Amino acid sequence: MRSNQPIPIPELNDPDVLTHENIEGAIRPKTPGFYVLGTLGENKVMSVTYVGRSDDDLATKLKRHVGNYAAFAYATAESALLAYQGECRLYHALKPSKNVMHPVRKRGDEWACPVCGQ
Repeated sequence: MRSNQPIPIPELNDPDVLTHENIEGAIRPKTPGFYVLGTLGENKVMSVTYVGRSDDDLATKLKRHVGNYAAFAYATAESALLAYQGECRLYHALKPSKNVMHPVRKRGDEWACPVCGQ
């Protein structure tokens, strides 16, 4: 699956300060999705240090990170599989320092990483 083509980065919502209020105001409960965490610099440019996902409740998953990271950006997904694929693309493209291993996938052929096949 590897090629010399650039990895397409999924589009995320604009970065914001990671607070319970910002999460609740932006994301419906019980929605799958993927996200990046880090710090927010000038002009809302984000320095990403962690990539993650939730297969079933993105808002609840992000709230667990409040106090540990300053900022977040996210995208919702239509399914857990699409959330996994978005997380994988971000992981490979950004190589975040706090992710110590490849995103974990569920069993099944369709759950292969879209970048490396893992």
